[in-house]
Amino acid sequence: MTLEINNTHSALSTKFRIELLSAIDESENRDYGNVDTTTPDGSSWSVKLSRSFDIFTVGITWIGNPRSTEEHMFDCPYKYIHIASQTSQRGVTVNACYSWDRQPAEATIEAKKVSHDGKYIFDISISTEKDLPENQIDVLESRPQDIVIRNHDIMSILLKDIYSVDVCFVFDFDKSCSNVGLWAHRAVLSRYKGFGNVIHTACRDMSSSSEDPASDSLPSPATAQDDGGLGPLLISVEQFTMATLCVLLRYVYTGQVELSAETDKHAISMTESTFILQSIMSRRKESVRWHPLDTNSRWKFKDVTWEELLLASDYYGVMDLKSRCEKEVISAIDRSTVVKTLFTIGDSFPEVKESALDFIIQNMALIFPKGKDPFTKYKRHPMCHELLIDIISRKAANV
Repeated sequence: MTLEINNTHSALSTKFRIELLSAIDESENRDYGNVDTTTPDGSSWSVKLSRSFDIFTVGITWIGNPRSTEEHMFDCPYKYIHIASQTSQRGVTVNACYSWDRQPAEATIEAKKVSHDGKYIFDISISTEKDLPENQIDVLESRPQDIVIRNHDIMSILLKDIYSVDVCFVFDFDKSCSNVGLWAHRAVLSRYKGFGNVIHTACRDMSSSSEDPASDSLPSPATAQDDGGLGPLLISVEQFTMATLCVLLRYVYTGQVELSAETDKHAISMTESTFILQSIMSRRKESVRWHPLDTNSRWKFKDVTWEELLLASDYYGVMDLKSRCEKEVISAIDRSTVVKTLFTIGDSFPEVKESALDFIIQNMALIFPKGKDPFTKYKRHPMCHELLIDIISRKAANV
């Protein structure tokens, strides 16, 4: 954890750029300590940063200046302290008018207002003026955080835009979703190899049943113009629930992971069956009944598990999400989940398997209590014997 201070100085104000160089910390209470800094006029300052829940408190203490005879901070001409968020649309004072009053100056700001690119960044200005001119509060020039927010908003709108979607996922194997279609954009999905392969297969199958079956002449599915004149694609999903695919699509579009899928954030259509849906697969989608499942619908999804999302992200080639899911699955391993995790997904994900085996070796007495065999329900699993031998061998090696 590193707290970095940079400063600038003028006759009217001294400004400190605060950077907390770490991943965004969600802990409720934390003291980040003190950092001493010297401004160009020769003054020495101590800056202290702490957090209570979602509020940062910054304290500034004037230590002294060897070039002057001033002995106390209140002798300085500065009277007010201001905090300016570096991720706001405009440079504005978040809270101001803190008198020195012979005490270390303190001010507060909400953590969410100063998060920027994985760390916290904000300016502290001490000034002779109650209201700082805007040109003295510099906002980051490129404002990448604002750009990310705008892109996120655009992609969230695109995710549920019924007029531009061109690929429909159906879930006939799931009786609760057998008459529902989940729509997306193949240009967005084709960035990922797994989705690209699925789209290519759907293009080929659709082409083979059309009047022009020359599937070899189809453009690559990795481009935005891959429909070959066939219109929207129909893709049947058998391995995953609709809720899982909703969560996966939301990540693909926005970069956010929300295990609770909300139907009103997606382009969802109602169909009587896959056969009828196939009959309306054309460039015009006016005949499709959209969004039957809004926020007031009685029909709700169950929350998706990290294990389910891991399998889906691996299958569709969303590798950045896969890595996140693996870490979440591993961190959730405990005595009640380790055996199930080992047998259900361990064989497909080596890091998960190793973590599960290590946990079992270190907690043998808890996992295998007297008179109980947690492997009983998996005795017909093809990997059961191999895993038991592996556990015994590892345990013997640690004795």
